[in-house]
Amino acid sequence: MRIPVWIELKRGVVKEIVESDERGTMVVRLDIHHPHKLAVVYAPLTGWVEVGDEVLVNTTACSLGLGTGGYHFVVCNLNMRDRAFVSKGHGMKLKYTPLQMQILLSEEEESPHHAHYNQPIDFRGKLVYVGELHSMLAPLCAYLKYFSEGKVSIAYIMTDHGALPISFSRIVGLLKRKGLLDVTVTSGNAFGGDYECVNIYTALKAALNVANCDVAIVAMGPGILGTGTTFGFSGLELGLYVNLVAALGGNVLYIPRLGFGDARERHIGISHHSITVLKHIIHHPIPLVLPLMDKSKLRRVIKQLEDSRLLAKYRAVFLSGSDIRKALKHYGLAPTTMGRGIDEEPYFFYALGAAARYGLTQVLQIRCCDIKKVGL
Repeated sequence: MRIPVWIELKRGVVKEIVESDERGTMVVRLDIHHPHKLAVVYAPLTGWVEVGDEVLVNTTACSLGLGTGGYHFVVCNLNMRDRAFVSKGHGMKLKYTPLQMQILLSEEEESPHHAHYNQPIDFRGKLVYVGELHSMLAPLCAYLKYFSEGKVSIAYIMTDHGALPISFSRIVGLLKRKGLLDVTVTSGNAFGGDYECVNIYTALKAALNVANCDVAIVAMGPGILGTGTTFGFSGLELGLYVNLVAALGGNVLYIPRLGFGDARERHIGISHHSITVLKHIIHHPIPLVLPLMDKSKLRRVIKQLEDSRLLAKYRAVFLSGSDIRKALKHYGLAPTTMGRGIDEEPYFFYALGAAARYGLTQVLQIRCCDIKKVGL
């Protein structure tokens, strides 16, 4: 019987090591029968590779033309001999797949942090941001660090509805090198963070109480999945996390995806993804923070809020977020979202600035008494 396969696999030969980092993530150039020649290697999973090694490569996404950045993924090094590992715990991620891995979970008995997880999360003096896109991370970190003069500590909780290896995100490594991100936590089947956690609850505990950060930013890794339907997108999970934090008494802000440069009508103004989360998934009347806009764009956004009956559900707060430009310039950052920078898609970034500003002035003021004035 012929069984249909879900993965396209090809053999290739490593011709060049294009880049490699200290955590074992490599980009290699291959001699392979495929138009795309670059592949990502996660050495802790597959073993190190060298020029001349023959590798087995997952080419599925590139053959489908999907948004992995034009990269294949190395499954194994065919030249590698058997290897053993030293067990540190009993946690498994990517469970029951050929690449299931052993990881020391922060909650495990073998972990030095084990005792912390028998206590509920303490949200006092803390703030949780929830954002739909991975591209929200860098601008938000930059604003918070710049306008708190570095006094706010930040944890990033990466969920498992986008990329699973945190090392796939170049921006996370950049933020840590610049001192703009203090701690990383990987939740569920996401892996590679400073803390490995079983679920979003323990991930929040790790970020806010074990690592004792002032702010936790919850967002998926690179790559959002959407099907063009109302509820069929991976960012839907984020509304559930807002509900969790709000129900537990925590201060939480959901950052809507705002923009006017997308060719798709459903993502103009407030993205239909954010409308769905705000209308159908979030059940708590959290503040809805939006940036100041010119009149035509503001009218469109107000109409979206009225048509979705969101103004009756949330208290809308409009703040200037344009000073996020200062923070990005100060740290030499030029982030993009869907390939568009701040000049092409300013209100996406201004929404992040407005949310960060609101959090600093309204929530973290008690903990960070010396916050730089932001002009309120």
